[in-house]
Amino acid sequence: MKAIIVKPPRPGAEITEIQRTPGKGPVLVKIVENGICGTDREIVNGTFSGAQAPPNEDYLILGHEAIGVVEKIEKGVEDLEVGDLVMPINRRGCGHCLNCLVGRPDFCETGGFVEAGITGMHGFMVEYFYDDPKYLVKVPKAIADIAILAQPLSDLEKSIEEILTVQRRVPVWTCDDGTYNCRTALVIGSGAIGTLVTLLLRTYGFKVIVANRRDPTPREKEIFFGVGAKWYNSANGYEELARDMGGADIIFDTTGRVDVVKSALTALRINGILGLFGFSEAERAEFTSADLKQLIYRNIAVVGLDNGQKPHFQQALVHLAAWKAMWPDVTSKLITRVVEINNKDTVLDALRHRSPGEIKIKISWQ
Repeated sequence: MKAIIVKPPRPGAEITEIQRTPGKGPVLVKIVENGICGTDREIVNGTFSGAQAPPNEDYLILGHEAIGVVEKIEKGVEDLEVGDLVMPINRRGCGHCLNCLVGRPDFCETGGFVEAGITGMHGFMVEYFYDDPKYLVKVPKAIADIAILAQPLSDLEKSIEEILTVQRRVPVWTCDDGTYNCRTALVIGSGAIGTLVTLLLRTYGFKVIVANRRDPTPREKEIFFGVGAKWYNSANGYEELARDMGGADIIFDTTGRVDVVKSALTALRINGILGLFGFSEAERAEFTSADLKQLIYRNIAVVGLDNGQKPHFQQALVHLAAWKAMWPDVTSKLITRVVEINNKDTVLDALRHRSPGEIKIKISWQ
């Protein structure tokens, strides 16, 4: 069967034939489509240091964003039927710590979890795979066109859940009407993650300011202004945002640039929270004792954000369905390109390079 494989840490990817169907479990899934994200490209380009093939294998099947159709089910499986659309959960537990044993490897205490298509487990850019139904999420066919976004969105569902949980440290953080409508979130970065978390924060009622070091493109205007968010050109820093727009209660960074994060901290209000979602291995910035004192005196919380699990996948699908009804013009712009698996050169190029203005690109196996 056909698969897209890599051999980390070497750069490069190939579309090839493999002999054995990957995975284990009573459900056989036929792949319909994959999403491509920045991690896939880092692995293909040899810049993601954590990529690792499964034990005793010399290659890794790429891909952690996938939708497939149930092809075959063994006896005893409930809640799934042949023909169901499903999305596999990409992180699997270590099998030892309590969090993993109760289905929350996003809080694995041993670090021994595996991540499909990334580290220690074959991914889903393959024609067929076997899986356990507890790792499969049913996808409503009514949102099949945008459902691939549920994987990255699941990480953000968990991230916002975590931010709101941490902010319970403040005796009163909601508004006088019990909502978050008076609170402002600053989202740094306008790519796929920045776009999705903006929609999610708007769903919760936050005012949202999206920051990038340039003016918005026409597509970005349609998406961000279409959901009621504002845009801030941060080319000259964040002092103006703090002075003229009052700053933000949440800063959600999607860039991973430590220099950008440090600059943006000037716009974070007292009792605010900094959420770190992205990371980079290149940039540097000096963090002084004076900076640390400001975090302490202003009662700032800092939280690292990573990986959603099955409840978050399910919530992501609910939100995608809601957005399709609330903001149809916006959701129609979230899938920016589809490439066919039989067009080898186009697929491999998409795995190496991000297209200008790209939000989400899909590989179709149909």
